[in-house]
Amino acid sequence: MGKIEELLADYIREEELTPGIALALIKDGECIYKNSHGYANLENKIQINSKTAFYLASLSKSFTAAGIMLLNEKGKLHLSEKIKKYFTDLPDYCEDIKIINLVMHTSGLKDYFNSYFENNRNINSITNKDVYNFILKETTLNFPSGDKFEYSNTGYVLLSMLIEKISGKSFSDFLKENFFIPLGMKNTYVFTENKPIIPNRAYGYEQIEDKYFCYDYYVLTTGDGGIYSCIDDLLLWVQALDNESIFRKKTIDTMFSRERLNDGTPCIYAFGWFTLEKDDKKVVFHAGQLGGFTNIMIKIPEDKFSIIILTNYYRDSFQKIFKAVHDCATETKDEVISNKFKHI
Repeated sequence: MGKIEELLADYIREEELTPGIALALIKDGECIYKNSHGYANLENKIQINSKTAFYLASLSKSFTAAGIMLLNEKGKLHLSEKIKKYFTDLPDYCEDIKIINLVMHTSGLKDYFNSYFENNRNINSITNKDVYNFILKETTLNFPSGDKFEYSNTGYVLLSMLIEKISGKSFSDFLKENFFIPLGMKNTYVFTENKPIIPNRAYGYEQIEDKYFCYDYYVLTTGDGGIYSCIDDLLLWVQALDNESIFRKKTIDTMFSRERLNDGTPCIYAFGWFTLEKDDKKVVFHAGQLGGFTNIMIKIPEDKFSIIILTNYYRDSFQKIFKAVHDCATETKDEVISNKFKHI
């Protein structure tokens, strides 16, 4: 049935034991399509369903940024504040970094993830404390804060730690009390270094030749990642960003708005979402990929239309998948919101 149908066909393997996908489409606060295929656990032949918890990877950043915005809305912090106000032992090179710079990836902080790989360092089981020590040992920014956008997982780990410092709660408890419980997200968890058991979770896989091998999540940081969730719960999260059940409308509008760089250029990243304009409409989106997990969320706020895709299968053709879904989401309203979605 077009791009979405092709995407699903690429995952469906009748009478084969394969990893899979969970997919949902939301319009005007209602789920207009939801489906899943494949296995969450190949070894035990456990099938994926709408409550299967996938590792979200960088989709977790939408929760982190939302946590910062909630504290801002309550007057607990101000986005223009410098981060050294809260982390006084940070080196002098961090002097000009503001909270908003961390949110927008304009801080200039080096990305610990890239640095670990470039230096062939073991990233397995790395924690927030390790990332903080990474910041302490560095001596310079990649560029002056606010000058440009450069994706930095380091900044979002620091935001997680900031939420803990200001709220007096663990990052996990803060999200649970302010988002997960109020919204009824019963199968969403923060995976910390305590390694809690995640019920009904998917395991990540990659394919080598004709066999699948477990290629699971292995980093213990929070803020930049660290969250497991399912299609049913992410439907509730997307709806909350449309119906003002958690945030005021002004806050939601800000979360999807582009701040400006030092030279006045709009930044392509907002509050946990990339942003673009398509046919005079704003499109916000994020991908998340780590280990055997590849995920996408796309929203068109004006139309209250969203797409969520979660998979437990890593492969190099991820960009092709992303483009197919992205193109579908940015078609005209009449094409996207037609009855054909009922027949996928």
